[in-house]
Amino acid sequence: MTAPEALPAAEPAPPSPVGLARPLLSLLVAAVCGAAVVLMARGAVGTASGQRLDQLTLSGSRNHDGLLSRITELAVETVSMPVIIALLALTAVIALLRRRPALLLPLASLVLGANLTTQVIKHLLVSREVLGPGIEPTTNSFPSGHSTLAATTMIALVLVAGRARPLVAPLGLLWSGAAGIGTLVTGWHRPSDVIGAIAVSAAWTFLVLGVDGLHTRRRLRRAAAHAGRGRRRRGRDLRQDVPRLPRAELACALVLGAIGVVGLVAGAAGIVGLPLPLDLADRASQLAAFRATGAVIAGATAAWVALVLVLRTPSVLRTPPAERVP
Repeated sequence: MTAPEALPAAEPAPPSPVGLARPLLSLLVAAVCGAAVVLMARGAVGTASGQRLDQLTLSGSRNHDGLLSRITELAVETVSMPVIIALLALTAVIALLRRRPALLLPLASLVLGANLTTQVIKHLLVSREVLGPGIEPTTNSFPSGHSTLAATTMIALVLVAGRARPLVAPLGLLWSGAAGIGTLVTGWHRPSDVIGAIAVSAAWTFLVLGVDGLHTRRRLRRAAAHAGRGRRRRGRDLRQDVPRLPRAELACALVLGAIGVVGLVAGAAGIVGLPLPLDLADRASQLAAFRATGAVIAGATAAWVALVLVLRTPSVLRTPPAERVP
């Protein structure tokens, strides 16, 4: 008897053109941001000490009379429906001009998801009750709807901007950060409302980036598995289609990341350095709390944008048509 013929060995799965690091890190950061929203709601809204710090900072923002207040007050006035609609329309037009219509669904999910989440938290999940003397009674305002709208519109425009991203990211950061601080200056929101809105927006951003990265990885892995078959391009290595982070974008991310770290550290140090017990009527403490909180808002926004630049899945480069198998 002759030995049975050996079955042909199965072809090894092709290497993935997109790694798992970016998507998994994005999902991890999304979870951290979601936890931050819960902690902010419990600490700043649900405790007397958190409400006192909020009140001290809010009083300081009202009493601050300087260039920062004037600029941020102007910025928050631009967060109107006509401006937001125009910016979102510009985002859609850029996606179509860049021949990236597939970006519209994740960007729409980001903007709608974050803003709906803010409204659900504000009206259904969190209630604000006065827990101590000297706290002004206010309606539910956590998180800030204005800040969420500005932040998500800004990050959608950054993600779709392509090669202009290193220019759009700092400008968007300045606008959304100033608008967030401006809600304090105008007395519309408390500090925790703005920081909570940034956390909600960031959570949805990294959730979308993570899901999109996993989808891109699966799609390119499937394309690599079928490369060279039928009328597919022959001899094409799809791993070469995924570009590294452009140098200008990497430099922008490093600068914004450094600004974020400095802002967060300086703001945290300023808050920790406030004299205890908090004197809600002390003007010096009010202004110090406002400056520290402004640094935290700016730092958190800068760190968020920097991480987005690093963790987003790079777009697949277009390659010239290759020889096709007849």
